[in-house]
Amino acid sequence: MDATERIVNLALYLASARGPVSAAEIAAHVGGYPSGQSAEAFGRMFERDKEDLRSAGLVVALDRTTEVERYRFDESATFAETVALTRVEAVELRMAAAAMLADSSFPFTDDLRPAIAKIVAAAHTPAGRADAVIASPSADEAPESQGAAVAELTGAVTARKRVGFGYTGAQGGDSDREVEPWGLFARDGRWYLVAFDPASDDVRVFAVARISGLSVAPRPKTPDFDSPSGFDVANYMLMPFQYGPVVVEATMRFTGPAARRAQALAGNQGLLKPEGDAAFVWTVPVANEHLLASWVVAHGPGIEVVAPANLADRVRSGLAEVIRLHG
Repeated sequence: MDATERIVNLALYLASARGPVSAAEIAAHVGGYPSGQSAEAFGRMFERDKEDLRSAGLVVALDRTTEVERYRFDESATFAETVALTRVEAVELRMAAAAMLADSSFPFTDDLRPAIAKIVAAAHTPAGRADAVIASPSADEAPESQGAAVAELTGAVTARKRVGFGYTGAQGGDSDREVEPWGLFARDGRWYLVAFDPASDDVRVFAVARISGLSVAPRPKTPDFDSPSGFDVANYMLMPFQYGPVVVEATMRFTGPAARRAQALAGNQGLLKPEGDAAFVWTVPVANEHLLASWVVAHGPGIEVVAPANLADRVRSGLAEVIRLHG
């Protein structure tokens, strides 16, 4: 019996138990634990299995109310509250999921497909036309390989295993990295890895699309590091032009269509203030002026760089060159 089947057996046994159960009861009744193994060997295997269950959202708690230590599922930590969806919300959820399933850069299709099927079935929503949704890939840089890398990195984050890879920086330089992966996030269709880099003794953010030759350290059941307490990947979700030392503070004005989505464009970065009834002014630190100019062009119209003057001129001259070349 492989480890996956044993862990499923353990989950079913704990879920069906009428009360807390001892380690001896688990060893005797859960298929997959070798008979006759020592208490130490069982303990090591059981601890690994509990960690695997925890990573899947099933928390095993220790019960010390009797002389013999016993185990049970911590229902308050394991089971989410009931989600009530209206028929319209269920259809909207199905449409969004169908778009992600059609995107080759999305790394969790195997998890999303059965989850969305269960949610929609519970909401008694017919399949309708959501299955026919065709989404353009959200990432423009090798979406299939990016999705595969994110899936592998997610496993490394969960198992706390070091990873190695080749990396091409924003300026085109190549380097080899060995890092401790702490978390992942996506922005504008691109995935990013937040990791501690021992070589620089600092936390770095890596664009997954610029990673090559990814490898995960062996012995997946043995963690290589511990993420710091209080770590929150959201603190590293910067704009693409903000990674690196700050070189300038830019001010932009959002009008027209950009003003209507100003909050989303600002992405919780910098200072966003209304200007009159139909405009916003955004002041934000910038580390890479070239990437900022590209971002303005990609997310316009309705975005005007106000300051500094040289950056505003750079964006205007770049747009003028595009018009000259392409009419």
